[in-house]
Amino acid sequence: MHKLVVKRIISGILIFAVSLGFARETEERVRSTVLLRLPGLIIWPESSDFNQPDVSYRLCVYRDREYYNFVRDYLKSQTVRGQTIDVRYSRKLEDLRQCHVSYVGEISRADVSRAVELNLIKDSIFVASSEYSAQMGLHLRLYVGEERTVDIEVNQEAFSRAGSELKVLLLKSAKKVYGRDGSQQGVNL
Repeated sequence: MHKLVVKRIISGILIFAVSLGFARETEERVRSTVLLRLPGLIIWPESSDFNQPDVSYRLCVYRDREYYNFVRDYLKSQTVRGQTIDVRYSRKLEDLRQCHVSYVGEISRADVSRAVELNLIKDSIFVASSEYSAQMGLHLRLYVGEERTVDIEVNQEAFSRAGSELKVLLLKSAKKVYGRDGSQQGVNL
């Protein structure tokens, strides 16, 4: 789907939900749906066990027990490429090495720096909502923008360090794309 069409659909859902008073739950559903679809928008390195059909998609949630409970229940009967979803909760950054995708939410600057310094971004795709997360080196920032749209920021260097890359559809949908030094880059399509 074209970027504008996707944004309009998501915006329509959010505006409708806000008018009914379900903004938080709807944001959680939209975020969870993106986390469900994300593995299909990534070209995984050959070495990733995600390429093996008998391996579950390991989705981790860092330090947000409420969202963990929500996403676990919301995605319990879903699959990714025919693979079951193993939703895990972690209070330790280092434990995220075991995950294909790690949702870290409103992560602190110190934890972003630590994840990058420990090279955790090589082992797991990090998705955050903190304003500075993609610019500081995490893979994706996923957040609800000013116009009640779901916006995405991408750090291409983080994907490169993980040996993976994004498919063009997600890059086209990104509001901002950052390079190695945190500077905003143009998208070469």
